[in-house]
Amino acid sequence: MKLEVLLEQKNVEGVLLAYATALDERNWAGLEEVFSTDAVTDYRGIGVFEGREAIVAVVQDFLGACGPTQHMITNIRIELQGSTARSSCYLQATHGGIGPHAGHTMTVWGEYQDSLERRPQGWRIVHRTLVVQHVAGDVGVALRGVMPAG
Repeated sequence: MKLEVLLEQKNVEGVLLAYATALDERNWAGLEEVFSTDAVTDYRGIGVFEGREAIVAVVQDFLGACGPTQHMITNIRIELQGSTARSSCYLQATHGGIGPHAGHTMTVWGEYQDSLERRPQGWRIVHRTLVVQHVAGDVGVALRGVMPAG
Protein backbone atom coordinates (compact mmCIF):
# COMPACT_ATOMS: atom_id res chain seq x y z
CA MET A 1 0.00 0.00 0.00
CA LYS A 2 1.36 3.40 -0.92
CA LEU A 3 2.09 6.06 1.66
CA GLU A 4 -0.33 8.48 -0.04
CA VAL A 5 -3.18 6.00 0.38
CA LEU A 6 -2.40 5.51 4.05
CA LEU A 7 -2.31 9.28 4.56
CA GLU A 8 -5.67 9.77 2.82
CA GLN A 9 -7.20 6.94 4.86
CA LYS A 10 -5.92 8.61 8.03
CA ASN A 11 -7.46 11.92 6.93
CA VAL A 12 -10.85 10.23 6.34
CA GLU A 13 -10.58 8.51 9.71
CA GLY A 14 -9.96 11.93 11.26
CA VAL A 15 -13.29 13.18 9.88
CA LEU A 16 -15.15 10.21 11.37
CA LEU A 17 -13.56 10.74 14.77
CA ALA A 18 -14.10 14.52 14.60
CA TYR A 19 -17.84 13.86 14.20
CA ALA A 20 -17.98 11.81 17.41
CA THR A 21 -15.87 14.31 19.34
CA ALA A 22 -17.98 17.24 18.14
CA LEU A 23 -21.14 15.51 19.39
CA ASP A 24 -19.73 14.84 22.84
CA GLU A 25 -18.28 18.35 23.17
CA ARG A 26 -21.45 19.94 21.73
CA ASN A 27 -19.12 21.67 19.27
CA TRP A 28 -21.59 22.63 16.54
CA ALA A 29 -19.02 24.55 14.49
CA GLY A 30 -16.79 21.46 14.58
CA LEU A 31 -19.73 19.32 13.51
CA GLU A 32 -20.30 21.58 10.52
CA GLU A 33 -16.70 20.94 9.42
CA VAL A 34 -17.24 17.20 8.90
CA PHE A 35 -20.16 17.58 6.44
CA SER A 36 -20.32 19.12 2.99
CA THR A 37 -22.91 21.90 2.67
CA ASP A 38 -25.03 19.58 0.49
CA ALA A 39 -24.70 16.51 2.72
CA VAL A 40 -27.57 14.10 3.35
CA THR A 41 -27.99 11.89 6.41
CA ASP A 42 -30.32 8.99 6.83
CA TYR A 43 -30.65 8.48 10.57
CA ARG A 44 -32.80 5.39 10.14
CA GLY A 45 -35.96 5.60 12.18
CA ILE A 46 -35.52 9.32 12.83
CA GLY A 47 -35.52 10.64 9.29
CA VAL A 48 -33.56 11.84 6.30
CA PHE A 49 -31.99 15.27 6.62
CA GLU A 50 -30.72 17.28 3.67
CA GLY A 51 -28.07 19.95 3.98
CA ARG A 52 -25.49 20.57 6.68
CA GLU A 53 -27.70 23.05 8.55
CA ALA A 54 -30.54 20.54 8.85
CA ILE A 55 -28.15 17.82 10.01
CA VAL A 56 -26.60 19.99 12.69
CA ALA A 57 -30.05 21.17 13.81
CA VAL A 58 -31.43 17.65 14.31
CA VAL A 59 -28.32 16.58 16.22
CA GLN A 60 -28.51 19.70 18.42
CA ASP A 61 -32.18 19.03 19.12
CA PHE A 62 -31.61 15.38 20.00
CA LEU A 63 -28.53 15.94 22.18
CA GLY A 64 -30.18 18.95 23.83
CA ALA A 65 -32.54 16.47 25.50
CA CYS A 66 -29.62 14.40 26.83
CA GLY A 67 -27.01 14.84 29.48
CA PRO A 68 -23.41 13.87 28.80
CA THR A 69 -22.70 11.53 25.90
CA GLN A 70 -19.85 9.37 24.72
CA HIS A 71 -19.73 8.34 21.05
CA MET A 72 -17.11 5.68 20.37
CA ILE A 73 -16.12 4.85 16.80
CA THR A 74 -14.36 1.53 16.06
CA ASN A 75 -13.69 -1.01 13.31
CA ILE A 76 -13.15 1.71 10.71
CA ARG A 77 -13.02 0.46 7.12
CA ILE A 78 -12.17 2.86 4.29
CA GLU A 79 -12.14 2.35 0.52
CA LEU A 80 -10.57 5.17 -1.49
CA GLN A 81 -11.23 5.94 -5.14
CA GLY A 82 -9.40 9.12 -6.07
CA SER A 83 -11.16 12.04 -4.45
CA THR A 84 -14.03 9.94 -3.12
CA ALA A 85 -14.21 7.40 -0.32
CA ARG A 86 -16.64 4.97 1.20
CA SER A 87 -16.32 4.14 4.85
CA SER A 88 -18.09 2.20 7.52
CA CYS A 89 -17.47 2.07 11.23
CA TYR A 90 -19.09 0.72 14.33
CA LEU A 91 -20.70 3.07 16.81
CA GLN A 92 -21.36 2.69 20.49
CA ALA A 93 -22.99 5.80 21.90
CA THR A 94 -23.95 6.19 25.54
CA HIS A 95 -26.35 9.01 26.45
CA GLY A 96 -26.90 10.26 29.99
CA GLY A 97 -30.33 11.32 31.11
CA ILE A 98 -31.40 14.66 32.55
CA GLY A 99 -34.42 15.84 34.53
CA PRO A 100 -36.69 12.91 35.36
CA HIS A 101 -34.20 10.58 33.63
CA ALA A 102 -31.14 11.77 35.57
CA GLY A 103 -28.99 8.80 36.52
CA HIS A 104 -30.28 6.69 33.61
CA THR A 105 -28.41 5.85 30.43
CA MET A 106 -29.29 4.79 26.92
CA THR A 107 -26.70 3.02 24.80
CA VAL A 108 -26.95 2.68 21.03
CA TRP A 109 -24.97 0.12 19.04
CA GLY A 110 -24.84 0.62 15.32
CA GLU A 111 -22.86 1.31 12.20
CA TYR A 112 -22.24 4.46 10.20
CA GLN A 113 -22.02 3.96 6.44
CA ASP A 114 -20.56 7.00 4.71
CA SER A 115 -19.68 8.45 1.35
CA LEU A 116 -17.05 11.18 1.50
CA GLU A 117 -15.44 13.55 -0.98
CA ARG A 118 -12.18 15.43 -0.86
CA ARG A 119 -13.17 19.07 -1.19
CA PRO A 120 -10.93 22.17 -1.17
CA GLN A 121 -11.45 22.32 2.64
CA GLY A 122 -10.51 18.63 3.04
CA TRP A 123 -12.49 15.41 3.33
CA ARG A 124 -16.20 15.87 4.01
CA ILE A 125 -19.08 13.47 4.55
CA VAL A 126 -21.57 13.86 1.68
CA HIS A 127 -23.89 11.02 2.68
CA ARG A 128 -24.24 9.21 6.01
CA THR A 129 -26.52 6.33 6.96
CA LEU A 130 -26.87 5.24 10.56
CA VAL A 131 -27.91 1.61 10.93
CA VAL A 132 -28.94 0.96 14.53
CA GLN A 133 -28.49 -2.62 15.69
CA HIS A 134 -29.53 -2.35 19.32
CA VAL A 135 -30.75 0.18 21.89
CA ALA A 136 -30.58 -0.42 25.64
CA GLY A 137 -31.95 1.90 28.31
CA ASP A 138 -34.12 5.00 28.18
CA VAL A 139 -33.32 8.66 28.78
CA GLY A 140 -36.63 9.95 27.44
CA VAL A 141 -35.47 11.01 23.96
CA ALA A 142 -37.26 10.18 20.74
CA LEU A 143 -34.67 7.62 19.58
CA ARG A 144 -35.88 5.04 22.09
CA GLY A 145 -39.33 4.94 20.59
CA VAL A 146 -38.33 4.64 16.95
CA MET A 147 -35.26 2.43 16.93
CA PRO A 148 -35.23 -1.33 17.32
CA ALA A 149 -34.68 -2.51 20.88
CA GLY A 150 -33.10 -5.75 21.56
